[in-house]
Amino acid sequence: MAIYLITGSDARLVSAKLTDLTAQLVGDGDRNTMLLSHDLETLSADERELAIATAMVGAQTSSLFGDERVVVLRGIGEATVDQLKPLVDYLVQPLAETQLVLTGSGKLAKSITDALKQAGATTINTSPPSRFNELSMWFQEQLTEAGLKVDSGALKMLIDWLGQDQARLPSIIEVLLSTYGTTKKLTVHEIEPFLGQEGSVMPWDLTDAIDLSNSPKAIAMLRRMMRSGESHPLQLMAILHNHYVKLLKLDGPEVHTAVEAMAIIGVKSEFQGKKYLETYRRMGAASISSALQLLARADIDLRGGKDLEEELTMEILVARLSRMGGAPQHAKTGGRSTSRR
Repeated sequence: MAIYLITGSDARLVSAKLTDLTAQLVGDGDRNTMLLSHDLETLSADERELAIATAMVGAQTSSLFGDERVVVLRGIGEATVDQLKPLVDYLVQPLAETQLVLTGSGKLAKSITDALKQAGATTINTSPPSRFNELSMWFQEQLTEAGLKVDSGALKMLIDWLGQDQARLPSIIEVLLSTYGTTKKLTVHEIEPFLGQEGSVMPWDLTDAIDLSNSPKAIAMLRRMMRSGESHPLQLMAILHNHYVKLLKLDGPEVHTAVEAMAIIGVKSEFQGKKYLETYRRMGAASISSALQLLARADIDLRGGKDLEEELTMEILVARLSRMGGAPQHAKTGGRSTSRR
């Protein structure tokens, strides 16, 4: 008897892990007699209640053919607490011959999490980490589990190329395995043709490049965010506006430390506080105000003020913002001096 809960922020990674785990649990057995699967995400409320009840009846019933039974219930986060009561009841005394696999994203009801904990369920979180070192290890684990070997350059290219679109990794792994097998260690040259379009990146990849006046990188990050379909121009405008508003908040009060900056602008880490404080001191209030004026003009242009394509309008904006970001300053151009060691 085993119980698994697969969670994650991207449905594609959850689905890929579910496919792998189900195949592992069924093994060489007959899927037609061993596997019972119900997808709650595609059902109406009444259908969902019936599907959960049916799944739990199946979980409590031994296979007529003597095999272990694998019961899959996808999307339990879509169900209400009342609808999930048969699942909670089942978890009190699970059947030894049944392997139960659940998927769910977001916060689950306390009654479910408590019941899963009491039943000794194994939770598999498919969400990739955000820190680069941990992300690199996560990528390496996915490749190793699949039996695929890549050198350090190929691994870095995979991470950089996919960006925030890590859910494409399982399909890329499948293609590479079918092309090269598991014996060869792959290089950048060998994986590059199979990577497809570059994935999106995090908002701070864009704002960091702008703040350091790295126009080529900033425009490259902008294009990845827009062309991946993850970010509409007006969403990007909101990201940039929020960034400069946070910087401008540091103009009034006396700010000496990263911790003080962190509290004023409402970020969650001292690292972010330090980065914003350094950028503010480098730019000065006048440049930050000018950046906000550029954003206001670009917003008008995006809404029909100029007959330019949206991507070109955003590229012009980012190029202009980048010119303001990186020149070191010892004092603000206007207002109180903030030059401090």
